[in-house]
Amino acid sequence: MSDPPRISVCIVCRNEADRLGPCLESVEFADEVIVLDLESTDESAAVARAHGARVFSHEVVPVVEPLRNVVAAQATGDWILAMDPDERVTPGLAVELRRLAARESLDVVEIPFMNYDLGYPASDPMHRYDPKPRFYRRERISWPETPNALPTIDRARTHRLPDRDEVVMVHERNRTVAEAIERALRYAPAEAQAMVDRGEIFTARLMVRTLAGKAYKQFVVGRPWRDGVPGVLRAGILVAFHLYVWAAFWQLSGAQRTVEDDDFVRRIGRGVEVLRFPARVLRRPFRIAAGLRQRR
Repeated sequence: MSDPPRISVCIVCRNEADRLGPCLESVEFADEVIVLDLESTDESAAVARAHGARVFSHEVVPVVEPLRNVVAAQATGDWILAMDPDERVTPGLAVELRRLAARESLDVVEIPFMNYDLGYPASDPMHRYDPKPRFYRRERISWPETPNALPTIDRARTHRLPDRDEVVMVHERNRTVAEAIERALRYAPAEAQAMVDRGEIFTARLMVRTLAGKAYKQFVVGRPWRDGVPGVLRAGILVAFHLYVWAAFWQLSGAQRTVEDDDFVRRIGRGVEVLRFPARVLRRPFRIAAGLRQRR
């Protein structure tokens, strides 16, 4: 009988000692753990070594995607589990990954990510079971360097885990508003630069269309109101990130005003102006009712 496939966990870390401990505790099932430390000034490297991880140092890079291949090159396992310090493997997921690694017909496993924002998990599947190809045979996947991009995978040799809480990767995405802003400051310029490098051309029409699509996805499709205030704030933070991307894209494209862009923005403005009068009419009964309640 052949030995079971070996699993290597690969983590990129920068000043996340407080998150790294729970992350490493959740991957004790793996055969090896490798941490690529980006010149952390806290105890990240020490925490990693205390949990038995092999630690390698690397210069600071603002986004993680270009480094996933770098840390994977240090691995000796047959399978790679690519993780960030703010992620944790649930016990059920650990069992499933060990089982699926033994299947010769598979090269990639898509893991449902349960995203926590501001301390709360999402209830809508879009954020509660967000699939990512993070478990794969070491020689079969190469990560693109574009921020937030996913590798190309062979669907015929990919298994997607079911949308169940028992087999998710828990992702503490934005614990605070400050963390959300810090992430945007790192990723938005990098995504904008990638757009410039691809030869994309900024237009106000394309910006508005893209942002409207993002807003529709987050505020309508994602039904954030079901999660109360945290859900609505999550949707707003995610849409705002894309606004930052387009603002950076505009600046990197030369920050030019054009006649076409100005005309398009003014047409939108005129449409908003048309809506102001009926909006005031609709608000009047509510104002009257509020005034009557105050007099009581």
